[in-house]
Amino acid sequence: MAKPFRLYICSDIHASERAWRKFVNAMKANVYKVDAALIAGDLTGKALIAVVSSGGGDVWTADVLGQRRVARSEGELADLERSIADLGYYAVRVSEQDRAAMEADPAVVRRAFDEHITRRVREWMDLAAERLDGSGVPVYLMPGNDDDFQIDPILADSAYCRNVNEQVVELTPWHQLVSMGWSSPTPWSTPRELPEEEFLDRLSALMRGVRDARKSVIMTHVPPFDSGLDTAPLLSPSLQPTVSAGDLLRGPVGSTGVRKAIETFKPVLGVHGHIHESGGERRIGETLCVNAGSEANHGVLRGYLIDLSANGVERALRVEG
Repeated sequence: MAKPFRLYICSDIHASERAWRKFVNAMKANVYKVDAALIAGDLTGKALIAVVSSGGGDVWTADVLGQRRVARSEGELADLERSIADLGYYAVRVSEQDRAAMEADPAVVRRAFDEHITRRVREWMDLAAERLDGSGVPVYLMPGNDDDFQIDPILADSAYCRNVNEQVVELTPWHQLVSMGWSSPTPWSTPRELPEEEFLDRLSALMRGVRDARKSVIMTHVPPFDSGLDTAPLLSPSLQPTVSAGDLLRGPVGSTGVRKAIETFKPVLGVHGHIHESGGERRIGETLCVNAGSEANHGVLRGYLIDLSANGVERALRVEG
């Protein structure tokens, strides 16, 4: 009997340097004895943090998660910038005048943000190529809704990781992988969003290209609607969490298009992310759907191990490190 094919699955690393290095190191050592790794989107971060010089450049300050941090030497400055990167933010060194210019002109912030996003993704792809070459663990990844299109050429140029967004690729000896990094609409109008009908049309067109839908793995960044993997705080029109009788109201925020595709095509496995606080596994019919969840901003790498055979999912185990 053939040995099961083991997948390591994670998502929503969101520029956390510590989480990415944990991922690369785990795959390099192959501590989980996996045959391939899947990353279900959202590689980039969401904010810059100004590290401001004062005292003639001898002292640097930054406000990090509501705390004032001070660096008084090059070593302390490097530690400060590393801690910011581990949180998934981008540290940008500025003078008081530079900070004032950024506060006055969003275009200046946008240029700095774009520069840091692309730099970190390029560094990550280089690190993966350097550390994982010869490991025997291919890495299949895709952008998520928060990832700007400017990272696509960097992913395409990666010497090791493969961007499988909107592709059908061979995954196991028995299964093909179908990937869709876009999401259904969100309140934040992020870069990669599609109306539900268009989302379903694109995903369905990909599914028609597989040999056997029931021996496919669907990887969509957004989880299926009302699956238990998409529960998040419900927002008011002003994008504030909704509270009733002192309790935070939560509800399903996933994609009806993804759910319809799973119900229609009945893949063996659904791989999802997007909703960080809804990690877990659920079944929609015979399809096992998983969301590893994410605490990358705390340096925690959450993942799933899935063993696949010709008969389907043999094992599912949630792991973290």
